[in-house]
Amino acid sequence: MYINECNSNNITYSIDMIRLKTYLTYTNFSEIEFRFNTVWKDYVCKKYNTPKMSDFYYNYVIEIEEGKSFWFGFMHNTEKRQVSERAEYNFTIEFNPNKLKDNKVIMYLLSLSGEWFLKSYDLACDLKINILDLIVDSSGRLEMKTISRKYDDKTIYFGKGDGRVKIYNKKKESNLNILGDLTRVEISRQVDDFDIRDVKFLKFGKFFPIIYLNNYVYSFSDYDSKNSTLLAILYAIQNGYPIKNLSRSYKQRIRNLLEGGYKILFDESSATGALRKTIFYYFIKNPRVIFK
Repeated sequence: MYINECNSNNITYSIDMIRLKTYLTYTNFSEIEFRFNTVWKDYVCKKYNTPKMSDFYYNYVIEIEEGKSFWFGFMHNTEKRQVSERAEYNFTIEFNPNKLKDNKVIMYLLSLSGEWFLKSYDLACDLKINILDLIVDSSGRLEMKTISRKYDDKTIYFGKGDGRVKIYNKKKESNLNILGDLTRVEISRQVDDFDIRDVKFLKFGKFFPIIYLNNYVYSFSDYDSKNSTLLAILYAIQNGYPIKNLSRSYKQRIRNLLEGGYKILFDESSATGALRKTIFYYFIKNPRVIFK
């Protein structure tokens, strides 16, 4: 299920999507097209050209097998076309390491250059907890959307752009035949063309959402007149009322109740480790890539 994962506090960290960029000549790309027109033609799910300025002109969707596909594009439409055969253009590939692992097609494409740049990636944090047993604090996020289907078939989205979060029932989403529950917290990062040769300096950053376990244990001391309103608010929070909608005072008081032993403790070093291990995995055998 995973590749190059890291584990900490009963949370499994892995890279669920990665987008990488390099520069190739049109001659290089012609060799790629030849392969996909001949020996790998059965893998081509879709190929198309588009003149949209926000897109690549050449686009391929490759399906290795059902449920295991990836995309690559060449020659972004914002790039000026040149006459020289030595002219290089943007070649970008996006794939899921957990699904494709060391697939020969992926490894071939990544071997075409020694200069790759990280554009974006999704960090997957897997918790063996039912999504209904979590309280998500999306305070400070401008957007939040919850899609509830049957029972625990639920997805929560919040944030935009770099650091956006998706929380969902991974067991149901992937129809996994496993014991127990599995909730995935997926954090999307956008990186400004980070040179993968500097991977030892690459860090995940402070992008974890605030999530609590929904199993607060009430004590007798909670049931005094001073705490009655707070407990009523906590009850509402445990049944889906958003923490972000509380006043500043009650937000802090609710957090104080839950911080003790109920907060999910994400680990930045494990997230960074999963990212570095994934990049090393794909490029350590590439003689063109010299890590610093």
